[in-house]
Amino acid sequence: MGYTPGRASATAAGLAEAGGGTLLALGLATPAAGAAAAGAMVGAAAVHAPNGFFAQTGGYEYAVSLGLTAAGLAVTGPGRLSLDHALGHAVDRNWMVPAALAATAAATAVVVGARNKRVRKAAEGEQEPLFD
Repeated sequence: MGYTPGRASATAAGLAEAGGGTLLALGLATPAAGAAAAGAMVGAAAVHAPNGFFAQTGGYEYAVSLGLTAAGLAVTGPGRLSLDHALGHAVDRNWMVPAALAATAAATAVVVGARNKRVRKAAEGEQEPLFD
């Protein structure tokens, strides 16, 4: 898929998706959880982008929908029935929303940018193929 190193990238993506999703479901550390899940979905959308928009053709529609939902939850914050609310918002401060989204955006831009560069070089024949 173009992400290197493969095992570390897969582990990071899995942790961001599963961990971010679990924390969002619990309503705990909502800004960081939403940002992590959104970042993972940007990485997934980059893989599916060559297939177009619609998910029926293997496109990025579903990944983008999940990413926007996660980012929306990070921005709007947890509700009354959340662990953040029960804990007095100890891990959900106002400054955490822009910090989490900015850090995730920067990291995602670097990772996806490097992946896109590798994929482009492989397509132009400048390096070994990404897949065997």
